Amino acid sequence: MEQEQPENLSEILFKPKFDYIETSVISNSGAALPHLEAHDPMLGFASGWYRPVHRFMWIWSGGNALDIDEALANIATSHGNRSREDCLDTQKDYGPGNWIYEFGVVGQRRSVLAAQVAKEGDALKASHHYRMAARYFAIAAYPNLRGDSLAADAMLLCRRNYRSMIEIDPTDGDLQELTMSDGERKFTAYLHLPDRSSLHPCVLILGSYEQNITDFYRFYRDALKPRGIAACVVDLPGLGASERLDLNSDTSLIVDKALDCLKELSTIDSTRIGLMGVRVGGTSCMRECLLKPQRVKALVMLEPAVHSMFTDPRLHGRMQLCLRSLYANRLNLDASSWETVTPQLQMLSLKVQGLLSSSARCKVPCYVSAVENSFTSAEDLKLIENSFDSQHIEVLKNQGKAHFLTHGLDGAAAFLAEKLAD
Repeated sequence: MEQEQPENLSEILFKPKFDYIETSVISNSGAALPHLEAHDPMLGFASGWYRPVHRFMWIWSGGNALDIDEALANIATSHGNRSREDCLDTQKDYGPGNWIYEFGVVGQRRSVLAAQVAKEGDALKASHHYRMAARYFAIAAYPNLRGDSLAADAMLLCRRNYRSMIEIDPTDGDLQELTMSDGERKFTAYLHLPDRSSLHPCVLILGSYEQNITDFYRFYRDALKPRGIAACVVDLPGLGASERLDLNSDTSLIVDKALDCLKELSTIDSTRIGLMGVRVGGTSCMRECLLKPQRVKALVMLEPAVHSMFTDPRLHGRMQLCLRSLYANRLNLDASSWETVTPQLQMLSLKVQGLLSSSARCKVPCYVSAVENSFTSAEDLKLIENSFDSQHIEVLKNQGKAHFLTHGLDGAAAFLAEKLAD
């Protein structure tokens, strides 16, 4: 379990900040907003904002629309100095109007309310407020760049409220923090167990760089837990609880180490493990299946990054500056020199690594949910089809996150339940 100083929540959130860099100039110093070849609905493009705004996803995963709109309105109407005058969410000063501050305020308010109702004995309502607090602190930290000290504080509070949410709710099963190592550096995974009294199949989940380990709670609660399936959620290298790890071509190392850890647990059936990855998380999961198929019983990939996302300049031309900085940040590069980032991205391609082959098809059954005209290209889907013996590939219309969540996750849950059954 990570070591945290026992500071009061308000002391962490509102303590004076003197030495920090505003988020939008971390890993993209001096970069102008790129001209986008298309405004991809899946990427949350919002004119006048540096960050992609995924309002529906934030509400779906536990937020309250009024709280979120309050924070966004305060940010948009602020008259403070901005790092980028054409981006509302880039106020330099940490205070009213600053993205991290405003979402931190609504998070703190919910956290205080949770503690109050907990003292009154209403555990379910307290858990509800802790859940919303965790969601707002996660949004405050978004896009979770290395070197963003204010975001790191917000993410600390996110995880603290997330633990409180589960610990106080008697109906919520069990949460374990699993600490493991890649050989040199430690990272933490969150294991959600329906109970400790029986052996459970488990899904190891890796999100994208726009997500963190708290983003999959609803999927676990609504889709996996009722089926008796545990969920182990891991942050990608350089993100959140895996911040100490570096992003490199061995993207499946973090999966391999997490599987080693799960194998040692008495509550997990190591013969019934599934992998689920979103975008670059899909890269990691697919790579593990190709190299060590005997360890995995099922694979789910949502909008997987296979080859094109790492190599195709046309797709890079649709990527907002914030998203470019996500990858530059983990590669220890600067998005203002995008031409130096793209060669490093290419090493992440499974095709460039020579791992995709129609002559040695993987036996792990595979479910893919992709979005038309987005980052999983027709070439990527063909590469998946040629590399797996058994695959179900679903291509959805590009109608944004809402459509993707309601269709892709439902299909993923049904597939995992079938393949991980006794």
